[in-house]
Amino acid sequence: MKKKTSILFVIFLSITTSIVPSINDTWITVFIHGSFSLKPHLNISNLLNMLNDSIEESIYYRATEINRRDPFFYKNQIMGDIGLHPIDLSRPTNTAAAPTVALAFEQVSQLAGHKPSEDYYMFGWSGLVSNKLRYIEATFLYNELLKLIKEFNSKGINPKIRLVGYSHGGNLGMQLGAIYQTKEKDKQLSIDEFHLLGTPIQVETDYLISSPIFKKIYNWYSQADNIQSLDCFSFKRFFSRKKFYSRKNFTVPEKLTQIKLKVSRHTPKKVKKPLNRKPENKEEVKQYFKAWSYDPGHFELWFMGWTILTYRQKFPTNPLPIMTFIPLLTKYINESSSELPQDLVAYVQPSLEQIELTPYKKRKEFKSVTKPFVANEILDEMKQHALKFMPENYNIETYNRKVYDAISIVQYELNEIERILKKEKQLSSSNTKIINLHSPAKTYQEHLPFRHKD
Repeated sequence: MKKKTSILFVIFLSITTSIVPSINDTWITVFIHGSFSLKPHLNISNLLNMLNDSIEESIYYRATEINRRDPFFYKNQIMGDIGLHPIDLSRPTNTAAAPTVALAFEQVSQLAGHKPSEDYYMFGWSGLVSNKLRYIEATFLYNELLKLIKEFNSKGINPKIRLVGYSHGGNLGMQLGAIYQTKEKDKQLSIDEFHLLGTPIQVETDYLISSPIFKKIYNWYSQADNIQSLDCFSFKRFFSRKKFYSRKNFTVPEKLTQIKLKVSRHTPKKVKKPLNRKPENKEEVKQYFKAWSYDPGHFELWFMGWTILTYRQKFPTNPLPIMTFIPLLTKYINESSSELPQDLVAYVQPSLEQIELTPYKKRKEFKSVTKPFVANEILDEMKQHALKFMPENYNIETYNRKVYDAISIVQYELNEIERILKKEKQLSSSNTKIINLHSPAKTYQEHLPFRHKD
């Protein structure tokens, strides 16, 4: 039965892509993960270091470095080794979530009309909360992208670049705008689509979206995301924001679209005559269905449903993150650009197989637009495929043990260093000979031996 369903899924994709005009350009999609877990490191010492952007000598810095290189943390999100690495969509595994998520993203991309692509990459960085370090690591990303584009160009391919930056991964991506300004024309590249997902918007770097490197920018956020606005590690502001706002010396550019994500799950109401078809209007939806709000939290934007972090079991796209459906949402937004403002709401209703795009603020010149979502049969197939690669023995106990073991290792290292330095100081003081320069004894002659000639 599963084989038949898989065959139906492939046939559906091929039929869909033959109906919708395909995009001739080859897309390269690069995912940038967010910062690493901060919760165990939230103490006064670390907070002061973060405010001053001087975390290099802290326990937080070294412990994060240890955990960041542990493949255990690659099982619930698109994350891999440090640097830019390709994602093999043909080899999904339960030891890393990247191939599973990227494959689902590609399936939605094909539903949106893009021609098939295997060019998916992930950029791994330290995950440390430091604007200074994000700039340095963005330099590596810029150079790697430049090298990658040249490789495609050498094959006669002119690729389009799509960046998807989650949380502070979005802020790292924004730093490409600063690096762009330092490059000569022959080393300046273009990002065709830059997607910010739950990114804390900071006044220190928000102006970088105006850089010519970014052609189109999409800022995806959710009212239920309580973590996005909690970044307070700066003396220039109290908390971060969810949206970009114009201010003195900075105007929100027209190439930016800001989308508030809303998600709901609809269940049939108990009525005498149930509706045996899809509802045709809002009135029928209210009459026959109960809507349950599941606006995505910070982790439901990016992580797989099996993460030990906050991800609701009844989230409508579980185990897939809502990020998976960006290609379809982006397509509809671009198609409806004349009907919608650049500040809008995307109301995803998987149970009803529809997406409703509405202006963030009601205005006479703009209307709501309703578009089809992924069919339930196809969505169920995607969910079941993802669940095949759910990791074993992935639990909160192991997660906490690894996080706190790293802190213990660093504390041990620091204690050993302190002990060795103290011992060296003691040895140095006991072996030092005191030279009395006022003594008549000739304890010091000359810098170099000198022999008189006869």
